[in-house]
Amino acid sequence: MGNNDFQTLSDYYNSPEWAAKRNERLRIDGYKCARCGFTRALEVHHINYNRIFAEDVSRDLITLCKKCHNEIEKQKQWLDPIPNQPEHHTAYLAGKIRKNDWRPCNKWDPDISDFDISERVNDSLTVTGPFFIPCDHGCYHGPESHGVGATNGGCCGDYLTRDDVFRICKSQIDRAEILFAFIDCINCFGTIAEIGYAHAKGKEIIIYFETEHLKEEMWFVDKMQQRNGIATDAWINEQLISLVKNDIYDGEIPF
Repeated sequence: MGNNDFQTLSDYYNSPEWAAKRNERLRIDGYKCARCGFTRALEVHHINYNRIFAEDVSRDLITLCKKCHNEIEKQKQWLDPIPNQPEHHTAYLAGKIRKNDWRPCNKWDPDISDFDISERVNDSLTVTGPFFIPCDHGCYHGPESHGVGATNGGCCGDYLTRDDVFRICKSQIDRAEILFAFIDCINCFGTIAEIGYAHAKGKEIIIYFETEHLKEEMWFVDKMQQRNGIATDAWINEQLISLVKNDIYDGEIPF
């Protein structure tokens, strides 16, 4: 059966084609929820609908348990599973985590158990990023803390282990289509790891360095940049780059 033979999503989801893709995604994710690690009531979620009926299993799908799947669908009711909709993408914003961090997302409330740290900016862009608590008192911004994994805790308490932080950051990259990294220092070890993980996952990767000298010094990391056609060049320039530079950050990032 060809891609154009499906009349409805229901027909597609009952087809051998979808069963094969579903089983492959389950295998890739180790038969567990990529969001919480639960191993029962598993479902395969569309990260996007850009290639509906012809999904790339490694980029367009992710394994979720029923609870996480329901929560994500409630948060993303604006998604319409019909091809040829206006271009909308999710970008993971990577970079060194500091006090008064430049990302607009990641405002985690320790009283809620939902670790979806994405934020819809407009009709074209949803952003997410490395998981951390931006209390801006500096409590969680010590060396080797990744924003929340510090062993001495902070004003919000010791809510997460380093294993938790690692798992949540990976799940956010899994769910994003694009990784945008701003590198302003050479010792951004977490960012480098995130870029490598996204590269292995086949994500679009766009890296901006604060200086040309830093770019030359980190030439191997620069080689990790890749474009795979998920987003058009026009969308990258007119939506992601312009919004990151102007609308979100007030033009303070020098690229």
